[in-house]
Amino acid sequence: MSSINNNIEISGKYKFLWHSQPDSYPNYKVFMAKLGMGDDLAYLNQCLTHLQVEYAMQDTIVLKFGKDWDTVQCTEVVKPGQMVEEVSFRSGGGIYSCVWYRCGNMLVKQARPSDKRDTAYTITREFTERKMVTCFSTDKNTLKAEVVHTRM
Repeated sequence: MSSINNNIEISGKYKFLWHSQPDSYPNYKVFMAKLGMGDDLAYLNQCLTHLQVEYAMQDTIVLKFGKDWDTVQCTEVVKPGQMVEEVSFRSGGGIYSCVWYRCGNMLVKQARPSDKRDTAYTITREFTERKMVTCFSTDKNTLKAEVVHTRM
């Protein structure tokens, strides 16, 4: 079954719609800059408007982002409970220790940097029948941004 508790089906296609974005959306670019993403990478992230979510075997969730349904430009594989290391976006930055948790219809990622010059952050993805709301936060939750992808 392709769901995360609460009988919410998460597999499917989602799309970023400008008119559906919350007031905190402009903070998304600020969030990416805070993590050390350059302007080109931040712009690319904002252009990935199409999302395909697949619930795979052994509690693996695959998120495929692209500029359209046929072109996947970024794939994120989520394995709740598994600790992974990710490289900092900041040039010369360190490594992040990251883990995704699953709680009901939400996925929560906590990322802790090895280098004090990098910033810890949290990503929460909440799935409902109509959309996926992603909340990005850093600076001890003082900087937050939400991005909404509407289920197609």
